Amino acid sequence: MKNKLFPTRKAIYSSFFIFHSSLLFFLLLSCEACPTPGYPELKNGDLLFTLSNAEAGTLSDAIVGATSHEAMPIDHVAIMCTHNHFLRRGRESLFVLEATTGDGVRICPLDTFLVHADHNAEGKPLVLVGRIEGDFDRRTSLRKAKSFLGRRYDEVYSPTDDDIYCSELVQKSYVDHKGNPLFSPEPMSFHGADGQILPFWTEFYSSRDLPVPEGEPGSNPASIAAHPAVRIVGRFF
Repeated sequence: MKNKLFPTRKAIYSSFFIFHSSLLFFLLLSCEACPTPGYPELKNGDLLFTLSNAEAGTLSDAIVGATSHEAMPIDHVAIMCTHNHFLRRGRESLFVLEATTGDGVRICPLDTFLVHADHNAEGKPLVLVGRIEGDFDRRTSLRKAKSFLGRRYDEVYSPTDDDIYCSELVQKSYVDHKGNPLFSPEPMSFHGADGQILPFWTEFYSSRDLPVPEGEPGSNPASIAAHPAVRIVGRFF
């Protein structure tokens, strides 16, 4: 005869499952915003903009010279994400999805991303945090961005090939809940503040037997940072 004063093994297992299911749900929700000591608050889908202090004549300097002009010297944009639904909170759970010249589209730990960013005189990474405001389908956008993993970096910034550059990854991935792109293509700029094509880009494309794609549809990190849908909410320096 069973003793009804004590819970059965089945009841114990059931209660254990309900408790841990509730805990798992809570942790998944907590990953939406991941506070880390010394870091600005970060959310899944935030955009990380790097500022350049590169020397003249480098690719980074050429990107800034052709796209930022009098604005902040932004030369790269990446996507904040929690890879594979990591549940541990802290730096080890924070990852960045980006298109880089060396590795193409990849996912790397946030700390690795910050180490490779330019730093100020105090040794802090020159990185801004941008957040999408308004209608933003975060889940679909991140899924689309991850679908580009493994693609090669688009060294010639062509809108018609399968390779991807950093702002193109964001422009082709971020959508609202109706599936409409948040960032429309805009004419690409390879000229300086004086309106003349920068010598770097003239030589860059000439060495590849290609015309400079001035005015062709595309994107750049500075224009995404300045978009009305993006609000700068923090920085690492």
